[in-house]
Formats: sequence, structure tokens, C-alpha cells
Amino acid sequence: MAIKRKADIVAEKLKSEIINGTRPLGTRLDERGLAVQFNVSRTPVREAIRQLASIGLLNDFGRSGIEVVRPDAAAILDSFLIVSELEGIAARLAAQRMTIDQLRKAKRANDACSNALSVADFNSANMEFHNTIISGSHNKMLQEQLKIARPITFPYRHHLTYVPGYTKKSIVEHTEIIAFIEKGDSKAAKAAMCDHVNLQGEEIISILQALDHA
Repeated sequence: MAIKRKADIVAEKLKSEIINGTRPLGTRLDERGLAVQFNVSRTPVREAIRQLASIGLLNDFGRSGIEVVRPDAAAILDSFLIVSELEGIAARLAAQRMTIDQLRKAKRANDACSNALSVADFNSANMEFHNTIISGSHNKMLQEQLKIARPITFPYRHHLTYVPGYTKKSIVEHTEIIAFIEKGDSKAAKAAMCDHVNLQGEEIISILQALDHA
């Protein structure tokens, strides 16, 4: 159990570094270096690598090394398409099942997005907003599917935060989603969340340009 806990800690820290760009796409990693960095043996590092490889953030080539995944454009778009549909279903169910406390929590998270003083603050509040909607679906199977599907999109969501006007647009869309959920309009809530999560025109171009320079 101690090894498992250490592995989880390493996995969370490494996942955070990948998401926030500290470990850029395509970066090569090695077990020994990670073990030194996180002050653990190589056993929990191996387990952490397996965890992150299973959710698509790392490529584990065995003796040939480890690499932060650098998917092509089609893979990125497919990932966002799948996640947008799943989060759309979560919003649809939330419109039917979300509690008053969860709705208030989603509103507070969106207010925190509006008042964020840094990209890190916005990303944290944005994650809280989406997590609350997903929890509000009260569907454990859906939540488990999203736990697997979402992480591969996180580095790109983080990058989009730097696109001029994106955060303001995101806050407006959050507000619309909350309004549909509060009215119990499940169909509109699903459509709004799908549009919000899925990549659109200029956002796709921005992601592809970032990949070209990674």
C-alpha cells in the first residue's frame, strides 16, 4: 500500500507538470531522473508511469525510454470530440439530477473564473466548474469514463487559456450552461456543454501552432 500511495503522489505531480507545460509535449523522461526528483525508489515511478500511460499522457517504450505524448492533430480533435460528448451527457443529467448545493458550487466556481488574477487561478476554478457539473450528473459510470478520457485534453485546455479572449468567452459559456441546468433544460444544457468543450476554428489553429513550435 505504501508503494501505491507513493506512486499516486508521483503520478499526480507528474500529471500536473505535463498539464501546466513544465514537461512539454515530446519530452523524454527516465525512471532514474524521476526517482531522484521525487525522492522515491524506481518502483513507484514505474507504477506512476503505467498510470499516466494508461490515460494517454505518456508513451512507455520500455527499455527505449518514456516520452510525454505528442499526438497529431487528428488525435487531439478526436479526444476533444469524445470528451465534449461525455461532458455534454453529464450536463444533460445534471439538469435533471444536480442538487441545489452543487448548483451553487458551480456558480461559485464560475465567479472564481471571473475573478481569477492569473492563468493558474483560472485553470483551477475552471476545473472546479467542470468537476462540479460532472459530479452533478450522479452517474458513476459516466464519471469513471471521463476520469479516463479527460486527462489527455488537459494540456491543450491549459494552452487555450492563453489565447486572447478565451477566458471571457469561457465564462459566458459557463453562465449559459448553468442557466440551462437551473431551468432543467437538459437538451440545451447538453448542446451548450458540447459546444463549450469541443475545439472550434481559431482554437484548433492555436493548438496546431503550439504543436508546431513544441
